[in-house]
Amino acid sequence: MKIQIQAIEKYLPGIALESAQLEAQIGISAGWIEKNVGVKTRHWAAADETVASMSATALQKALTAANIPAETLDMMIYAGASYDYPIPHNAGRIKKELGTSAKFPCFDVDATCLSFLNALDIAHLYFQRDNIRTIAIVSAELASRALNPKDPKTYGLLGDAAAAVILTKSAEGYEPAAPYFINNSEGADLAWIPTGGSVDRGMSSDTPEESFYFRMEGKRLISLTLQELVPFLENYEQLSGIAVTEYDYIIPHQTSRFGNEIFAKQYHLKEEQLVNTIAQYGNCISASIPLGLCDLIHAQNDLSGKTLLLIGSAAGLSLGAITLRF
Repeated sequence: MKIQIQAIEKYLPGIALESAQLEAQIGISAGWIEKNVGVKTRHWAAADETVASMSATALQKALTAANIPAETLDMMIYAGASYDYPIPHNAGRIKKELGTSAKFPCFDVDATCLSFLNALDIAHLYFQRDNIRTIAIVSAELASRALNPKDPKTYGLLGDAAAAVILTKSAEGYEPAAPYFINNSEGADLAWIPTGGSVDRGMSSDTPEESFYFRMEGKRLISLTLQELVPFLENYEQLSGIAVTEYDYIIPHQTSRFGNEIFAKQYHLKEEQLVNTIAQYGNCISASIPLGLCDLIHAQNDLSGKTLLLIGSAAGLSLGAITLRF
């Protein structure tokens, strides 16, 4: 089975926000953010933007580029960690923003930073059904709403963005191969937002404001991720039959500049192999990998004969990878 990427588009809200502006705002030394987390610019959404509106904008751009109306979709998947309301699910609200009355099914997939990869794997499974020919996947994140200015390592790292892809079963395109996901629950509480869920809804008058912000135990999370990465990739090379160095392009989740540099150095990757967007967009959670894929496709135009590795880690702690053979 081959799958055609009919279109892939992105939406970046607002204007590019320079790290120097954030450094001046929170009172840290000039150049600290780019040096420590590797982000030069990122986009933060305006107050009136929502996950649904950003998603719908990216998705409409993709539909327009593919020259198809929303009504021709057989399915739509929202893949991301951000949401406008606990209920209803994002996908239904995105359809409403699109203005379509079509009855095609839609649902959410939330695996934080790996949401897009999990949704892509699910789409590949749905394509095995005869009645499913065209699927849209959209990832959108409003990370800026949950950042603590007292924590510069996360405040300077994360950005807002949306990316949407239209996939169709076709005689041309890519062949998906070797989807592989693992989870080590030892890292379940190393990156989280403590308040807002059913354990603590934050309704007490003495609920601290900081508990609504994203927090991360960076050193422990990096240590555990690196510990898991070596055996994960050893298994993945056996599963895929391809050495990491043999891929034409590798699109990793943009955890941080440090994460990208360690990965590239440890596996002797050439600069042109690694799609690196951390400096331009920051870490956009679920949108990072599709943003990288979008930029690569728009830059290369034709990926015929190329092999891509999509790979990342996510809060939880999870690792995941999928190979695309064009």
